[in-house]
Amino acid sequence: MKYPTLAIAILLTFLMLAAGCMNTAPPQTTGPGSGVSSPVVIDALVTLTGPYSSQGAIAKAALLTAEEDINRYSAAIGSERRVSVVFHDTASDPATALTQAKEVQKSGRRIILGHMTSAEIAAIKTFVDANGMLVLDAGSTSPSLAFPDDSIYRLISDDSAQGRAMAMWLEEQQIQAIVPLWRGDVWGDNLLNATRSAFLERGGVAIDGIRFGPDTTDFSFHVASLDLLAGDAIQAHGADHVGIYLIGFEESVPILEEISVKENLTRVRWFGCDGNAGIPSLAGVSPAASAAARVNLTSVVWGIAHGDPSSEPQTRIRERLGYSPSSGPIALYDALWVVHDLLNEIPSNADQTRLKLALERHLNTYQGETRSLATNEGGDRALASYDVFQVMERDGIPQWKYIAHIIIWEDRSEHIGTDTCPYFRQE
Repeated sequence: MKYPTLAIAILLTFLMLAAGCMNTAPPQTTGPGSGVSSPVVIDALVTLTGPYSSQGAIAKAALLTAEEDINRYSAAIGSERRVSVVFHDTASDPATALTQAKEVQKSGRRIILGHMTSAEIAAIKTFVDANGMLVLDAGSTSPSLAFPDDSIYRLISDDSAQGRAMAMWLEEQQIQAIVPLWRGDVWGDNLLNATRSAFLERGGVAIDGIRFGPDTTDFSFHVASLDLLAGDAIQAHGADHVGIYLIGFEESVPILEEISVKENLTRVRWFGCDGNAGIPSLAGVSPAASAAARVNLTSVVWGIAHGDPSSEPQTRIRERLGYSPSSGPIALYDALWVVHDLLNEIPSNADQTRLKLALERHLNTYQGETRSLATNEGGDRALASYDVFQVMERDGIPQWKYIAHIIIWEDRSEHIGTDTCPYFRQE
C-alpha cells in the first residue's frame, strides 16, 4: 500500500515538534555518522532523449517526486532505509535499452522501473526473462507483448483497450472513415490493428493509409500521399465524416508542420494517440501547434480513473515540469512505492518466483496516485482508463484541453464527458 500524503505531512509535523522538545531530530541524510544506511538503488530505464522524450521527462519527474516522498516518510518514522533512483537514458532506442538492461544486471541489481517504447521492451524481454530480472514499465502498450508469467509488468493498459476507446470516440464524433498515418514499429502496427478492428466492428471504414519508418525525418512524400487518400475519402464520405488517424511520437510535430498547404488534410479532423497526446510543442506559438488547432487534433491517452490532479504529489510533478503532464508516466510514482515496500519485505536476491509472487500481491492490493495497480493475466494493468485531449485555441494560442474520459472495464465501456461532451454509458 502507499502511505497517503496527508498522513506523511501529519506524521512529519508531529515528529518535528517532538524533536524540538527533545532537542533531537530524525536523521535526514546518508553517510558516515548520519545513522542512515546506504540507500537502496533502484534503476530506471527512461526515454530521456529521442522521439519519446516528452513522456520520459514526465517519468523522471514522477520518480524524483516519489523518491523524495519515500525518503521523507522513512525519516519521519525513524527508519534508516532510503531509496535512490539511478536514471539510464534509453534514447528511445531498442539497442540502447538492451545495453542499459545488461549494465543493470552486471551491477547485481534485478529490478528495473521503466518508461520505454514497446520496441525497447521487445528488445530487452528475452534478456530480462533469462536473467531473473523484473521490469515495471509505464510506457509500452503493444498487445503483442502481453505474455502471462513473464518478467515484465506494464502499469498501463495495452493498446487493445486504447484501440477500442478510440473507436468509441470516432463513432461519437460521427466519423465514418479513417485514413491512418502511422509509425511502422511493433507499437504503431499493433495500435493501428487494434483501432482498425474495433472501428470496423462499429461499422466504420479504415483506409489502408501511409506507414513511415521509425528513422524517418522527411515526411513530405508521406504527407503528400496522405493528402491524396484524404481527397478520395472526402469524395466518398464527406469532409465532416473523415478523420486522419496519426500514430506517432515527437515526429507528429514535423508531420503537422507539413499540412498547412494541403487542401484535403486541412479540411478534415485529425485524431491522435498516447504517443502524441500532450506534447508541449503542439501547444503555444508554433506552426505545428497552429496546424494542430486548425484540424482539431484530438488524442486518446491512458488516464487516471477518477483521479485527483490537485493532489500534493501530482502538483509537485507539474511544478517540476512546468506544465500539466499526461497520466501514464505518473504510474511510476506508484511503482517506486511498490518496489520500496517489496524490498522491505523480501531481499532483492530472493529467487525470481518468490519475488514475482510478492510483487503481484503488492500490485493487486495497492491503491495510489493512479488508483489500483491490479494486473490482468498478461501482467498489464487491468483497468483501462483513457483521457481525451484536444488542441484548441485559448486567447488565440493553441492549448491542450481535456474534453472527455473513457473507461473500459472487462466487458463494460463507460464514457464520462465534461461540459463539452454529454455523459453516456455503453453496456
